[in-house]
Amino acid sequence: MSLYIAAALLSAIAFVLVGPMSVRLARVPWVTQSPRAAVALWQSVGLSAALATMGAGLCVAVERFHAGFIGGVSDLFDGLVDGHPLSGLGLPDALGLTLAADLGVVVLGVAISVIVRTAKARARHRRLLSLVSTDEPRPSGTVMLDHASAVAYCLPGLRPRIVISKGTMGLLGSDELAAVVAHERGHAIERHGLVMLPLTGVADLFRWVPYARVAPKAVAGLLEMAADDHAARHHDPRSLARALVSMATSSITPSCAFAIASGAVPQRVHRLLNEGRSSKRVACLAALAAGAVLAIPLSLMVAL
Repeated sequence: MSLYIAAALLSAIAFVLVGPMSVRLARVPWVTQSPRAAVALWQSVGLSAALATMGAGLCVAVERFHAGFIGGVSDLFDGLVDGHPLSGLGLPDALGLTLAADLGVVVLGVAISVIVRTAKARARHRRLLSLVSTDEPRPSGTVMLDHASAVAYCLPGLRPRIVISKGTMGLLGSDELAAVVAHERGHAIERHGLVMLPLTGVADLFRWVPYARVAPKAVAGLLEMAADDHAARHHDPRSLARALVSMATSSITPSCAFAIASGAVPQRVHRLLNEGRSSKRVACLAALAAGAVLAIPLSLMVAL
């Protein structure tokens, strides 16, 4: 197969993944039956699209070596090591190499920028919490705010903070409060902050791409459901559902944190009250789909 044809196929794969497939995936209802596997599927879609795009560029760039994809990339690397990376490079080759290199550099640069910016925001918020928190009785492992509004959120990081307010203590019963704390602890234990980091960068840079618009919101909702499941394993799901309804109007939450009632409350309440909210079959199928989506561009490039 000509590498130019392979480049066209990889470009088509990337287009389908970040366009129609992403739009469709954001609408299917079955993902709520296995939020963790669905998050993995979203991640594989984005990673596969990036690999396919860079692979398409490299296919065009190494066609001139007539050594296949792996051999061509090896020859390109050898030229880079020898100090002659542009030797024999024509206009199509240059455009392909520029696409692959620019995408890789831009994605890496945005990732570093988002990580640094998010780390600074969380550090500032942790310092603020140390100033405004109180030492009054509170659930173990939490930080108390002297605020009348009902607030509960998890501030991710190497040392996650679970924050609640006096308003939350007064609004919720003991069972409901314990379920809320367990929900936020689920965010911390499962490192949901790390999961959202790359999607934040994608949303900032590629807002014109459907995947960049729909994936962050979809994954954020799925992570809330995953945290709901963590709480439901240790507490009555109905207690968490009641707490969600009671705190649905809470709006005082930093952008760098996960809030208990940050979105999709009606859907989450309905799910918590449904005994069949989780499905191992759906989890297996979603995991297989994630692996298949990631394998398609990789297998195509290796087979060239």
